[in-house]
Amino acid sequence: MQTQMNVLPTAPQPDFDRPLGPATPGLPAERRLVQRVFERCDEVIEEACAASSVPPEFLGALAANESGGCADATRFEPAVYRHLQAVAEGRSPAFGTVTVTELNHEVAELLPANDAALHARYLTDAFAAAHSKDLQSATDEILRELATSWGYTQIMGYHMIGRPGEVRQLLEPRFHFRMAIRLLSEFIVDYQVDPRREFAPMFCCWNTGRPYGRTFDPNYVEKGLRRMQIYRQFRQIRAAR
Repeated sequence: MQTQMNVLPTAPQPDFDRPLGPATPGLPAERRLVQRVFERCDEVIEEACAASSVPPEFLGALAANESGGCADATRFEPAVYRHLQAVAEGRSPAFGTVTVTELNHEVAELLPANDAALHARYLTDAFAAAHSKDLQSATDEILRELATSWGYTQIMGYHMIGRPGEVRQLLEPRFHFRMAIRLLSEFIVDYQVDPRREFAPMFCCWNTGRPYGRTFDPNYVEKGLRRMQIYRQFRQIRAAR
């Protein structure tokens, strides 16, 4: 019996040997953004990538895309919070069983389709079965932390359930980027993505939970690839000194 494989989208990959020309739109602002990430994060990014095939410039570009290089960036997700409440109360085993029509208008507006797909990847029946008791005993403050994305690459707090560490450690750069590598590794294994060259699918995975997902920002992948190129140039300049 033949196994049907997911077909990954083809997308241009960054040409790291070609310098970015002055005609690139918004290049000075892009360089400032990537330089901020590079100066704040490159040491810990390099450390996190040491035992991985994910190149440092990918994590650097991901941080630029997700937080603009802000270590304490957070975003509360009301729909995820309501879902975790439902799991704790035994009402909703998997994300998506609480439908958009059951959410108020404000929450529905804050739940783009790509976010729903991303959360549905993790908030499954198995997740509810494994962690419902933990959620039942959680305070409202903890549920809110679990329903918030944290730090440089905006990792959801619920990823810390069942893992060593506390949610707020995601604001610590070393801890954060190590966790980002773990999550990327899961995508790489699940979708058989080559982390040394298939960067467009990796950006899609991070933003949508799938290598072929549609990102909320239609330029998300393009920005990531461009920022990878700039980030690598900063690394090359430093290495040449």
